[in-house]
Amino acid sequence: MFLKKLQKFIAIILTFLSFSFNLNAQISDNFLLLYESYEKLNNIEQVIQKSEKRIYRKYGVSETLILDKNLKIQPTEHFIGYQIKKFNDLRLIELKFNKDSIEDFFVNNSVPFFSFKGKTRVYIAANDSFFNDSNVFIVDNKDFQNELANAKLLSELNQNIELEFQYLEEFPETGYKVEELLLQIQQTEKNNWLLMLVDRFDLKNWSFSFPKTSSILINKNFNFSAILLNEAINEVVEVDSEIIKRTFTASFEPNLDIEDIELIFNKLSESTDILNFRILKASEEAIELEYESYLNLEDAAEFLASLGAVKNI
Repeated sequence: MFLKKLQKFIAIILTFLSFSFNLNAQISDNFLLLYESYEKLNNIEQVIQKSEKRIYRKYGVSETLILDKNLKIQPTEHFIGYQIKKFNDLRLIELKFNKDSIEDFFVNNSVPFFSFKGKTRVYIAANDSFFNDSNVFIVDNKDFQNELANAKLLSELNQNIELEFQYLEEFPETGYKVEELLLQIQQTEKNNWLLMLVDRFDLKNWSFSFPKTSSILINKNFNFSAILLNEAINEVVEVDSEIIKRTFTASFEPNLDIEDIELIFNKLSESTDILNFRILKASEEAIELEYESYLNLEDAAEFLASLGAVKNI
């Protein structure tokens, strides 16, 4: 009796999900959220139009592949609305895009996409030679710390990359010392990392340089978060030239509660890692489902295990 109810429930849920995937942007509750500085509210239309690259980054899409296929996503076609959100004392613009229609664009154009999460350590060295106070003056400066906090928050919200800051006591004064410092960090750091050097360019301007990529920003104030975010994404994201779409079969225990099954289906339908899925079998032995994904074997097994799968083939 329970098995028949279970099969009927699965059919109802899958029918509902199939219907939900075809909703228009105006009535979809399946959102992709991006965040922008509150100061850009007056230029909101421009912000929306320039969200293309951030959408690619959120989905882990290769921009090179997009260019090779001569494709271009139009953010305004998938835009739903915006609101002001407050994170601690920081106000941000929350942009809402239709997640379903964006993913349809990728699938219809055979563009691999997935949700990635990364982490990188940012080593910071600041030159105190132009200050009466010590190096702590720069590091403890309120505007400097606010910019780091903004970069950390936006990186986690928009790029799924966690930034970890570590301050260095000495500033490399010469090119030789910079190369020596890079080699030293490389030998001790096993994970992703960046080196940011903060210095005075002249009496009015600051320089923010990243020796690993030879990138540099000259600015009158501490507005360096944009270049820091670019450096973080370039450090973490590795473009895989051999991206493969795979078909997996996952097995779940047959005695799951209805609520547990509904939760699994919702997680699968919301995930950008899963292209599509269907139930293969629901019996007294197991509940088996088939799904397609661009995840590698290890990541796919880890994701399904987090949902309670006992086997993933």
